[in-house]
Amino acid sequence: MHHASRRPLAEAYVCRRVPGDGDPYQPGSIDFCYFQRQHLEQVNQLLGRLLWPGIDMAEALLYPDFSVVALYKRIVVGCAFMTPEAYVTYIGVAPDWEGSELTSGNTAAVLQQAAGKDVTLHVSANNPAMILYQRFGFKPEEFIINFYDKYLPEGSRQCKNAFLVRLRR
Repeated sequence: MHHASRRPLAEAYVCRRVPGDGDPYQPGSIDFCYFQRQHLEQVNQLLGRLLWPGIDMAEALLYPDFSVVALYKRIVVGCAFMTPEAYVTYIGVAPDWEGSELTSGNTAAVLQQAAGKDVTLHVSANNPAMILYQRFGFKPEEFIINFYDKYLPEGSRQCKNAFLVRLRR
């Protein structure tokens, strides 16, 4: 790993959604950085809750320049990962941070790592993130039945069908 993987990518001031009565947002500073070993456990927990249990992102430590981790006071609140071939593998945001524009920030940061390359990803057919990806310029190219079948636990009610979408550059 070289020095660039240790530096912060950016800092943003966002509003965090706070459960409870009154003002649902609390201001806070978010640091964006490359994925590092100290983030592994939190990232695995976050993606395991959001997507499916058992995700292990240790292999992504080999390619830190193709990742972004969003930290709020050293707590991982979002992340995005891409392969060196410009395939986005995961984008996730902690539930309390939905609606904070953190997903857009993660997506933009990871896309910067693939400047000049077409970028692809799969998205569940009923995932509202499809709207976000379209705002970034992704276009659906293929509909794949049971794409997530091998990832989701047996009996899962999550949609197993996916779109392959591409951002052409």
